[in-house]
Amino acid sequence: MKLASMMRIDSFSDILGQDELTKDGSLFRKIVDNGGFDSLIFTGPPGSGKTIVSKLIGKLLDNELISLHATTHGVTDLKKIVANLSIADKGNVILFIDEIHRYSKSQQDFLLKLLDDKEVKIIGASTENPYFNLTPAFRSRSLMFKFKALERKSLVDIANRTKQHISELMGIANVDFNGNLDYFIDMCNGDTRRFLNIIELASMIGDRRDDTLYLSKEGLEEVVAKNSFSDDENCDLFSAMIKSIRGTDPDAAILWAMKLYNSGVPPEAIYRRLMVSASEDIGNAYPEAVTFINASYNNFMNVGIPEGLIIFAHAVVYLASLPKSNRCYLAYHKASSYLKDINPSVPLNLRYNNNSYKYPFDYGEFVDQNYIIDRRSINKGDRSQSINNDLSFYLPSEIGFENKVSERLKRLWKSRKGRYGQGND
Repeated sequence: MKLASMMRIDSFSDILGQDELTKDGSLFRKIVDNGGFDSLIFTGPPGSGKTIVSKLIGKLLDNELISLHATTHGVTDLKKIVANLSIADKGNVILFIDEIHRYSKSQQDFLLKLLDDKEVKIIGASTENPYFNLTPAFRSRSLMFKFKALERKSLVDIANRTKQHISELMGIANVDFNGNLDYFIDMCNGDTRRFLNIIELASMIGDRRDDTLYLSKEGLEEVVAKNSFSDDENCDLFSAMIKSIRGTDPDAAILWAMKLYNSGVPPEAIYRRLMVSASEDIGNAYPEAVTFINASYNNFMNVGIPEGLIIFAHAVVYLASLPKSNRCYLAYHKASSYLKDINPSVPLNLRYNNNSYKYPFDYGEFVDQNYIIDRRSINKGDRSQSINNDLSFYLPSEIGFENKVSERLKRLWKSRKGRYGQGND
């Protein structure tokens, strides 16, 4: 498509929709105007300007910018680039890495070495949350900036800028959106690149009358993948999918999962929520669920689209069909809540190099001893109450495999009245 390449961006004032980042005096501008960075990470939806801003930074700093894509350029390519750098080039070349979240830990470790050795500057672009995919060490060396999907006002401004370029492309004096501009904006979902491609397609099928081209929307929906769901609507779809899994309705779960995918949500993002559900909603009722979903994700990434969607559907239906327990999830919240108010001390028998610890395997596999000091039970006049092993966070259910867990804990801790011997439900 030619229209997108014709929309020249020569300065930050040409960037629309990212005013908080690109306006004069902003923190972002102060950092990039003098090149005062080693690594920048740009996150945000497709078509929000991450790539064009990176190119603009290279131009303004008079640095060579080498564009790479994480799915096709690995460590071998990075090594070749560094090997070809002259002494004068070191520190004055910017590597722009699109979809940087797809780099593995070892690949990110190599980027760390480049940063620490001051070989290059790095700008990474990602449509994913960097806290899920980038290593702590790499994140600590990077400054994070979030780009937003473009709002209607910015897209209208861009549409008005395109008229002259469409005239040049189509060889006609005037361009009229023919009342279809709102339709084009709805179709692009804030993605500038998609928006420009839609306008160019609409001009190709437009109606020429006299010296004016009237843009058309006829047939566009058949050739342009439509992503018409807002963030709120996607949140509703995520909610519907998870609640259907939790409610053991595989039909509803796969319906909402596929609608999420069809709305443009990356499968990786859906898989992350499935991984959480495997622990939050299933837990010890079927512990293998976590392993299965992780393996399913790896298989999906290896196979790719479209066959990978069969694996994806398998994972969703699998989770929805399993027995459910939220007892591990509840244990997490109970323990977290307890720690907000209480600062527990480690019992003497569990402390390092303490001779009072009883090694369970000397007693078969289990020995009744104190593992918790419940400070809530301490009575100033009676220190004997400071040791209390009846504190309970995890109360197993009688569902699925967790029933076996429950029976075992009851048997082992039968002398502890407040723990697993009774009151599990």
